[in-house]
Amino acid sequence: MKVRHVCAIVGVAIAAGAVVFMRSLVATNDHQAIAVAEKLLTELPIEKGTFCANLQLDYRPDGRVMQGPPMMATIAVKGCIEGVEVTKALFAQRRLAVPDVGTELTLVGRKGAYKVKIDRILDWERPVRGYPNMFVDANVAKEIDESWAPSRDWSTAELAPLMTSDVGRNFGYAKVLLLWAAALTALCLLVNSLFLSIEAKRRNIALMRVVGATNGNVAFGVRNEACLMVLLGFVLGTILAIAALYGYVAFEHEVFPMGPAVDKNAIAVSFAAAVVIAVVASQIAIRKALSVKPLEAASAEMPKRRHLGMLISFAFGFGAFVAVEVWGASLMHAFVPSPEWPDAIVSILPGGTSSFDVDKIKEVEGASAIAELQPLQVNIGPLEEIKGRGTGNGERGMKGRKQYKNALLLASDYLPKFKFSEGTWEECRKKLLNDGGDYCIITDMMARAKKLKLGDALKLDCGGGFKMSLEIVGIVDLNWHMVTSRGLLRGLNRMPVHTDGPIFVSFDTLAACDARPQQFVNMTHLWVEYEPGFVEKCGGVFEAGRIMEKRIVEALDGAYGEDREGNLHGNTVRLHSRDEIADGTLAHGDDIIGSMAKIPFIFIAVISLGFIAMIVASADARRREFLSLRAVGATRGQLAAILTKEAISTALGGIVLGLVFGSAAGWLFTFSTRAAMGSWGLPPVFAVPWLVIAKGALGAVLFALVVAIPAAMSRVSRP
Repeated sequence: MKVRHVCAIVGVAIAAGAVVFMRSLVATNDHQAIAVAEKLLTELPIEKGTFCANLQLDYRPDGRVMQGPPMMATIAVKGCIEGVEVTKALFAQRRLAVPDVGTELTLVGRKGAYKVKIDRILDWERPVRGYPNMFVDANVAKEIDESWAPSRDWSTAELAPLMTSDVGRNFGYAKVLLLWAAALTALCLLVNSLFLSIEAKRRNIALMRVVGATNGNVAFGVRNEACLMVLLGFVLGTILAIAALYGYVAFEHEVFPMGPAVDKNAIAVSFAAAVVIAVVASQIAIRKALSVKPLEAASAEMPKRRHLGMLISFAFGFGAFVAVEVWGASLMHAFVPSPEWPDAIVSILPGGTSSFDVDKIKEVEGASAIAELQPLQVNIGPLEEIKGRGTGNGERGMKGRKQYKNALLLASDYLPKFKFSEGTWEECRKKLLNDGGDYCIITDMMARAKKLKLGDALKLDCGGGFKMSLEIVGIVDLNWHMVTSRGLLRGLNRMPVHTDGPIFVSFDTLAACDARPQQFVNMTHLWVEYEPGFVEKCGGVFEAGRIMEKRIVEALDGAYGEDREGNLHGNTVRLHSRDEIADGTLAHGDDIIGSMAKIPFIFIAVISLGFIAMIVASADARRREFLSLRAVGATRGQLAAILTKEAISTALGGIVLGLVFGSAAGWLFTFSTRAAMGSWGLPPVFAVPWLVIAKGALGAVLFALVVAIPAAMSRVSRP
């Protein structure tokens, strides 16, 4: 068997094996669901007739306010304990280290903030949404003045579907990418092998044409070669994947007590993909085979050096990596907070504080400006139900309630100097804060989605038959998603956490839209601008935020008792720094994009196997040239350097082509993703992460070198 055939078979085997192994591993994980559910009910039983409550956990393991969705504590009352028991799963939901016994936790409900101390830690690490991860005795339950509901009567059948792991869910998002990357890798290696095979057998094909071989005969030979390589690769890959699965499950027997589960659908999908790959590859190669003329039978020339197949293969592999990175960077651009936002948002939840108490903190050292910020979500008129993925399920405990497209009204006596697309900051500030009247400022995203412009009316449905119309006096270019989410501005008045964007209004306008009695409405948020040099003086954004948060708590101390640990009586104070939110957003995006980009990048390494076949073919084509060079004193190292240089040149050419086509593909994927997302109106931004792509290109070249150098040395070392 020729080297080119071995490379193609190994490439197909790796591609098919990766799909079968990964999907079977997920199936194996899901196969454990019933056993794990039974174990959970045995180790953490829920007493019949007990009560449960869902509260947020304001947990700061290093003093830093955590970014991302809030940690939720599902609390159950338990009669046979004293104090508070927590499971490791409570902290595993955010992959945090479990604190020590005696650690004080802050819980935040609708009516207040509560402190509890850990008395015991239960050894259960798997988070299950809705199942209790904290148990308290009756005395602690009385101190938590929230809405306690009868506990759900859980069964094994109900719990089993919830036992799928994050690994399985994450793979579910990437399985299409994995399948496409695997198929593309196998196709590239197969086409490269067929091209090299045709070039090596040009004289034989020409002889066949001389003795009467038809186009069909030539095509049959190409198809037969392609099908044989694909079949061998598929069988080899499937056998190795199943063997690896059984070995891994046996090694992790405690994690997989029910044993392995081979995903037969994955095998079927891989086989179907293999058939398609064989057909497509052979069709591509047949045209090249049919171009061989009968007159070439009389030629005594050595095979020509053909690098086009490997060039295109490497371009496809690197292009897939570029496409993922461009897609991620272009999509993430709209979620990184705009620098025009104030330095920080402070939440005083759940009850807020009065305007009179806010006056006490306006002279806090280190702040150049502290302003009240009052949020309120109202539906946009006419009512339009939210559709599409990513819209959320509404507030906890309120599933089934219809959700409509809504706006997040933000009222303040301070208007940051946003970047205005239409209107001016001076004019908008005058109308909102001085002139009175029902004016508003909207974002570019909302203007784009609702087809609104300066001077148009934005209609709101405030409920109870009350509707308002606000004149648009300004449109700002603002990335708002993560600030309003991490700053805990949404869902405070029994609205869903999903919103269609912030609208900046005056306090009078917001009060007119708010159905709640004004005497029960407090200020729940503050805007904070730091003095110049404050962040540098404190040693960075993280320390500056902690210092400012502590000073705000101390300034409010007179009204709320002697709690100086970040909690006021009935509230918890959290400072959310704009730059920390931005860093967290980028880190989260890099994590997701990086995980997805690993798939095509791994297959770049597999595609690099094709360089072995290319170098062997090139060495055969240059046999006479190399004999002449050896005769005049060339060393084997010099000959190997010639072959390695060809491989690197081909890799660099593939990287250039991959960059062009991958960028275009990533840009097209961005459009389709934006169309499917619930957050409509996202701006069409084209972003290329040059540093990441440069590192990827360097890695791709290293893969080529790792394969090319040994192959070249091995080939020229032969007599």
